[in-house]
Amino acid sequence: MSGTWWQIRQVLIVACVATIPLLAWRGTSVIAQTRRDRLAKAAYARGVEAQMDGRYEAAAAAFRDALAFSPRATGAYTALGDVEFRRGHTDDAVAAYRQLMAIYPFTYIGELHRQVGLFELRGDRPEAAVQDLRQAVTLDPEDWVAFYWLGHAYARVGDYASAKASWSRVLLLNPDYPPAVRQLRNLDAKHP
Repeated sequence: MSGTWWQIRQVLIVACVATIPLLAWRGTSVIAQTRRDRLAKAAYARGVEAQMDGRYEAAAAAFRDALAFSPRATGAYTALGDVEFRRGHTDDAVAAYRQLMAIYPFTYIGELHRQVGLFELRGDRPEAAVQDLRQAVTLDPEDWVAFYWLGHAYARVGDYASAKASWSRVLLLNPDYPPAVRQLRNLDAKHP
C-alpha cells in the first residue's frame, strides 16, 4: 500500500472513530424518546379508560401525563380538551386545543377551530366562538356543521343577518338538515 493510501485510510479510520460518540449520543436520544412515547401511550390508554368510565378528573390527569411524557402525543390534546369541557372547564378545554393548533403541522384543517368554537359557544363566550367558527369555515367552506354553530354564535351576539346567512349556507351544503330549517323559521318569526 502506498503512503498516500495509507494516509487516506488513517484519516477515514479517525473520522469513523470520531463519529462513535455522536452515534452513541443519538442512539441514546432515540431510545429515550421511544421510552417516553411508550409511557405517553400507556398514560393515554389510562385516560381513555377513565374517560369511558366517566372518571373525568382521572382522565384529565392521565392525558396531562401523556403530554408530559411526549408533547407529540397529539391525540392527548384533543382528549384532554374534551374531558376538560365535560368537567365544565372551558378555559382548560380551549387551551388544550390551542396547544395542539400551535404544534399541529396541518393548520389548514378547520375541525380544530370548529371544536374550539363549539367549546366557546357552550361556555357562554359567543364573541370568541364567532372568531373561531369563522376561521373554521374559512379553512373548510364545505363544513356545514361549522356554519350551523356559527349561526348560533352570531345569533347569541345579536348579528341576526349573519346568523341567517350561516344557516342558509347550511341548507345549501346539507339541504335537508331540520335543525337549520327550524333555526331559520324561528329567526324569521322573531326578527322578520
